[in-house]
Amino acid sequence: MAHSQGDDAGEMLIGDFARAVGSTKDTVRFYTRLGLLKAGERAAGQRHYAVYDQDQIDRFVFIEQCKALGFTLQEIGSAFREHEAGTLTALRQQEIMEAKLRSIEERIANLREAERKLRAKVERSGE
Repeated sequence: MAHSQGDDAGEMLIGDFARAVGSTKDTVRFYTRLGLLKAGERAAGQRHYAVYDQDQIDRFVFIEQCKALGFTLQEIGSAFREHEAGTLTALRQQEIMEAKLRSIEERIANLREAERKLRAKVERSGE
């Protein structure tokens, strides 16, 4: 979406945006390429610059919170697409979270089993 010079209040170039969210320009570019972030555009002569606003800061923070809960970027993108399509109901959100919880519980069980086996090997090798 093109913006005129008069409506660029609150818009940040990628470097300023990356600093504002405590990340890197590479990460911002990557998230933008994946469609997780949406950049506006600011023209300066022949050049066009990607610009980000407060909504994208909020979106970035949400992405990082989801990642901290174990969601992959693919899962986050899928949820964003459902939200944009109007199909991400409260029930659907609950289903997504319950499925992630089951996945985490399964990984924990697998890690506990690996820990048990490794502990047994360590104890046997120390005899």
